Amino acid sequence: MKSKREIINLFEDENLFSVKYVISVDEEEDLNQFWDLLAHSNNSSHCLAHAFIGQFYNFALAYIATNRSIFFEIILEENEEYFYFTIWNKEISSQFQKRAKKSALTFVCDSNKISIRLTKEKCQKDIDNLKIENQKRETRLLNSSLTDFIYTIIEPYDFIQPDDLEELLKLNEDLQEFIYKANQASLNEKLFISFRSALSMFCLTLRYYKEISPIADTITQFSNLINTNQAKITSMDSLELALISGFVSNIERWIITLFVQGGANLHFMDNSMIADLNTISQVIIGFEDDGTDMEYSLDDIFEF
Repeated sequence: MKSKREIINLFEDENLFSVKYVISVDEEEDLNQFWDLLAHSNNSSHCLAHAFIGQFYNFALAYIATNRSIFFEIILEENEEYFYFTIWNKEISSQFQKRAKKSALTFVCDSNKISIRLTKEKCQKDIDNLKIENQKRETRLLNSSLTDFIYTIIEPYDFIQPDDLEELLKLNEDLQEFIYKANQASLNEKLFISFRSALSMFCLTLRYYKEISPIADTITQFSNLINTNQAKITSMDSLELALISGFVSNIERWIITLFVQGGANLHFMDNSMIADLNTISQVIIGFEDDGTDMEYSLDDIFEF
């Protein structure tokens, strides 16, 4: 990683901060370092762009898995109003352009690179709106009671395009099969690579639908946690692996209930999936208490 002063993005905006990040990627480890850099950054603009960066991480991981000889650079620039994200490589830029169009991103491209421009104000509004929606859902859950319950038939939601739903259901079957095999033997490296690839593709498809953005973000965070902790995941014991299995089983419950069977509110698993993710994160990377890293007790998790 190095700093440069010349302008890279294709929007030709010269009013940029002088310090920019240039990340060269030719293997998965470089991509993981890119994620770690931004995930743990104190830069407020990086926090605003976190959702987009998480989506690109999953796209790039899946692309690298099928294009082993690929080399590309990621250039991050910003000013007071915008965050610029440039990918410099002809092949991967062309592939990401297709997803940028589908996601209605603002971008400019040439023969060798693509630049995406994110409006900081809009990113902040999206974050604020998500917080408000989460608070509303929590309030509804707290205020609900059996006496207020009115029986209604909730049909399966149909806003996901049929081809995307078919892809999601196929990827879900793959995820369940991977977990079954892991529980029967162990989550070896080959199985792990197949598992994370299916999970990344699952997240890539979900991100096009804002209606389910809360749980899509949660599953994307789970995917990124898995992708960046291969050694810990593949060395898990049966109790720890049960947490991963439970999360993946809940993914199946979520997609089948909402989009195949029907009968539940669109956000019926949002909070429980976040709680599950927090538990898994604590097991994998630990947590801080008064500045000291601590081991998370699985006895507490499995004690009923």
